[in-house]
Amino acid sequence: MIETAALPTASRVRPRPRPFAWVVNPYLLIFVGAVLDTTGEVLLSKGSRLVANNAALTAGVLGWAAPLHSIWTWIGIVSYVLSLLTWLQVLRFVPLSIAFPLVNVVHVLVPWAAHTFLHETVPPRLWAGIGLIFVGILVIARPLMKVEEKL
Repeated sequence: MIETAALPTASRVRPRPRPFAWVVNPYLLIFVGAVLDTTGEVLLSKGSRLVANNAALTAGVLGWAAPLHSIWTWIGIVSYVLSLLTWLQVLRFVPLSIAFPLVNVVHVLVPWAAHTFLHETVPPRLWAGIGLIFVGILVIARPLMKVEEKL
């Protein structure tokens, strides 16, 4: 006969600390996915621009595939795939109605990255819209941060 006192109970068993639990935090993954998505956008643009000047690649029926001759395009594609994988992980833990508005930080990051890395001109009106998007993201994220602190 097994003594019940010898068996561990739920109150006695403590969960092991997970040293890298922050890496799989879905809210961190939303931001990582947004950065990967932004990186993909910038690199696809860079790859497309590099081959646009090569008439031999852009001529003919398969001219649309010319950007595939750039390493920047391929790194951008890999970045997109990694972004997709992080998004799938996020959707396992965060409702779409919350995750989707938060991932819209991409609409802030892409124009900033295009301005910073591709030297594109971003008009003041667009910066104002980006500011509104950023404020909206903060309005959504702030209550979520308070809920996470209580858990």
